[in-house]
Amino acid sequence: MMLFPLMLCGISELRAEQPEGASIEFSTKVIELGKLSQSDDKQIIRLTYKNIGDVPLVVLEVRTSCSCTDVQFKRDKVLPGERGVINITMDPSKAPVGSFSRVLQVVSTSTAGVERITLKAEIIE
Repeated sequence: MMLFPLMLCGISELRAEQPEGASIEFSTKVIELGKLSQSDDKQIIRLTYKNIGDVPLVVLEVRTSCSCTDVQFKRDKVLPGERGVINITMDPSKAPVGSFSRVLQVVSTSTAGVERITLKAEIIE
C-alpha cells in the first residue's frame, strides 16, 4: 500500500520537468563587444534564439535602454524546436566613453514573458 503514494509523487515530478507553453533559449545572454572607439563603425550582432517549448513562440517587442542601440526582428511564429533571430545594431558614436553596459528586454509569448540580454563594451574616444 505504500507504493501508491510514491508512484504519484514520481508522476508529478515527471510532469514538472516537461515544458508547458513556449520557452525561449538564447545563444547567449551577455554580448561582449570588447574595446570600441566612438569613431568605429556600427556593430551588428545577430542574436539567435530557439523555442524549446511545446507551442509556437512569438517575440512581441525588444526594448532598448539607450539611443545607441537599435533592433530588428520578425514577429513570426517560431515553432517548437525552431530558431529565430534578433538583429542588434550598436552605434559606438552615440555611446558614452568608458565602461558600457546596456540591457535589452525581449518580450515574448514564452512562459517567462521578459528575458534580458546585456550588451557590454569599453568605449574609447
